[in-house]
Amino acid sequence: MKMGSFLKRKNQKNENIFIFDFDGTLFRYDLLIFYLAYHFFAYNDKIFLVRSFISAYNKGLSSIREKIFLNLSSKYELTTCFKNFSRVFFVRYFLRKKLFLFFEKINKDNSTIFVVTANYQELVKAFLEENDIFERINLKVVGTELPKKNEFFHKKILKGKLKAKKISQMFIEKKIEISDFDIYNFFNSYEDRYLCKLATHNILISTFNQKKIKYFKKNFNVITYKDFMKKV
Repeated sequence: MKMGSFLKRKNQKNENIFIFDFDGTLFRYDLLIFYLAYHFFAYNDKIFLVRSFISAYNKGLSSIREKIFLNLSSKYELTTCFKNFSRVFFVRYFLRKKLFLFFEKINKDNSTIFVVTANYQELVKAFLEENDIFERINLKVVGTELPKKNEFFHKKILKGKLKAKKISQMFIEKKIEISDFDIYNFFNSYEDRYLCKLATHNILISTFNQKKIKYFKKNFNVITYKDFMKKV
């Protein structure tokens, strides 16, 4: 069955919104970890980064991440660093190929798409742009804001409830009535259960964690990515 016929059959109004988590979903792993590995070799911050990751064991990764990027933002134009990183040829090979082809197809069809991430939205934007995907009226990258130079506080990391709240706010801003659309949510994490409550169709990327599959099938009637891709 072709993608178009599947989506039209599922949604008689033929109005669709697609929400894609990024890390672990469109991209197989955490892109930020790849960036930090790149930064370790490309810039003179090795001692600082090593000490930061050692201290992460006791303080938790989120707080260490905030500390690292507050420090880096005081020394670098991070948007430029992200663009340079995105040109490293091997990183794109960690995209989830079939899902990314589907993503490219619906983007060319001018579908309404939200790429939602706990990652820095500027990093994800830079990576997508290097792969010829650009923000437009109907495609938005929604993620954590980078700290600006000489700021003393890190913005909240956009995850869990905050992701769902942000998307709900954007629906209101765009005057989107949820009842008028079929919303397809592609995700891989327990934290994304809040987004599942907004969606009409939830597609779980993780196909090996049986406990996770059972939880989401029971609570949100999800289908797996593998089953979805068979239909499209």
